[in-house]
Amino acid sequence: MSKRDPEATRRKLLTAGLGEFAEHGIAGARVERIAKSAGFSAGLVYTYFTGKEDLFESVFDTFVKRAEFPITADDLPGYAGRLFDAGQADPEVVRLVEWHRLERPGQVRPAVLEATIAKVAAIRAAQATGRVSARLAAEQLLHLIVQLATDATPGPVHRMMNTAARRAAVVEAVRRVVEP
Repeated sequence: MSKRDPEATRRKLLTAGLGEFAEHGIAGARVERIAKSAGFSAGLVYTYFTGKEDLFESVFDTFVKRAEFPITADDLPGYAGRLFDAGQADPEVVRLVEWHRLERPGQVRPAVLEATIAKVAAIRAAQATGRVSARLAAEQLLHLIVQLATDATPGPVHRMMNTAARRAAVVEAVRRVVEP
């Protein structure tokens, strides 16, 4: 008889949840598909989570936190490039964030809010010393950088440019916006 590993089971459910929620959003996700993908029964999901909503919040907190990295206010173009690279390496996390925005408008998870406040403060400090342009408010600048770097909606322009060209365009656009 083998020992059960509750943490390994939880990790498998979270990983399967990431794939399901990134593909179908909160409303379209199915607990049964998540359980099957993880190799468990649907009933086991409810041993670890109170329901689909709780599982989504746990998936969001786990994977968005993992993808988070500090901003470098003195190198916002480099930050945009690293954010672009992270989105390319882990597009499911980018789609998960997009689904959260679509299905939970106005709701911000505490960890995301805390990280955002810190990033805005870093940009504001760089603006106060003249290292970053103050043409846009720090909040607007951060929003612009994140949107440029994490555009996850493949469209005709994506097909016309290779990944390196898209990354270079993001970095250059941010450089031009932030230069004093």
